[in-house]
Amino acid sequence: MKIPYAPAALLALGALLGSPTERLLASPPAGYQGRPFDDAAYRAQERLEADRPRLPFHGFTPSFTAWDARTAGGIGWVSPEEKGAAVTLDPPDDAGGRVIHYHVATSNYRYAAFGWLWGTPVDLSAYDAVSFRIRVTGPKPPQELFFGVSELQPAPISLREYEPDLMDGSWHTVTIPARAMKWTGPESERKQVRGFAFKTFVWDPSDFDIRLDHFTFDRATAPGPATEAPAPQAGPAPRGQSIPGTVECAFYDLGGEGVAYHDTTPINILSAVLNQQRRHQRAHATAYHWNFRRDEGVDISFVKDWADLNHPNLVDPPVNQLYIGGTEDGEWCNYTVDVRKAGTYEIIARYGNVPGAKPIRLSLNGEPACTCPFPVVTGSMHTWNRAPVGRITFPETGVQLLTLHYERGYNLGSLEFVEAK
Repeated sequence: MKIPYAPAALLALGALLGSPTERLLASPPAGYQGRPFDDAAYRAQERLEADRPRLPFHGFTPSFTAWDARTAGGIGWVSPEEKGAAVTLDPPDDAGGRVIHYHVATSNYRYAAFGWLWGTPVDLSAYDAVSFRIRVTGPKPPQELFFGVSELQPAPISLREYEPDLMDGSWHTVTIPARAMKWTGPESERKQVRGFAFKTFVWDPSDFDIRLDHFTFDRATAPGPATEAPAPQAGPAPRGQSIPGTVECAFYDLGGEGVAYHDTTPINILSAVLNQQRRHQRAHATAYHWNFRRDEGVDISFVKDWADLNHPNLVDPPVNQLYIGGTEDGEWCNYTVDVRKAGTYEIIARYGNVPGAKPIRLSLNGEPACTCPFPVVTGSMHTWNRAPVGRITFPETGVQLLTLHYERGYNLGSLEFVEAK
């Protein structure tokens, strides 16, 4: 099975692969743009981000109005999953103003998205912030509301961080610094912002309205703090997780949706929603665990005392073990791996699953490699086991692309690759 890759220029692999005289090297498929996840660099960046203020640290002045209540142009859209939702323009008020109006009333969905597109693209890199007015009303508002530009890019940003009182029923002006937008697609898309998108998430039935007005691109009126820490310096390009060794499922490649992974929703419903609740931020964990990669679509959580370790497991997982959860049919993740020794390996998975869960599958460099059925159904995604699930052969050494395909019904912590006897 060929893996779908986003069309773009080829990735330069020289620094990643090292000297071709070191060993016989395989390589990822031509055109693959993902790159290995570097946990040490991620932790360093998170420490810097923790020291930066979430709310705007200086003033911004609207510089360009992309849409306001006097504008009747543009077109709205809703995600295909929404059966009871619509986005329209409200009728003009006494002063002739109109606002964008999104309404949803449904009993059974977890994720929904809507947005508005205008005609002229805007170069986001020329501005310092984006602002808009928003009002949320209704008997059952969403538990979380996320924002992005250019339809579903960049990575969703939680509006609660910028306006904690967002759900109180009144109008609020929200300003989001451009630096807060962790872009997951090509940088060139910053110059082609054609609209905005909002993503909602609910655990329970919902009935609410969102109204929007006055969407602007802003420039800073004062410089940022002189003490602002610089970004971490780039070190040698990582070669990826090593084989033989353990591949941590949550350490999938960087590169975004359609390149490094495919997830059915762009919101990390575990790190970005569930684990933002106080009771899920366990004392045995840290912000590193409950915020892990929350700006990306893959759903990630961590082993918790009261959810995973308060009952018998076939094999107990380590506390705070990061894992991929909330799995859905057809999802996948890519892993750049450094195969140190060619040969056949036994795969030992750390997992929890429910009855009827299908096997995971692995591809190597874009080609099917093995199907791995679970030897035991644990009965719950939070009842864990560690057991052999299959074998895979790596014909060559070197940096290669391993793809994990998974379906609905399990949590996946890690895959150990042990030389077969």
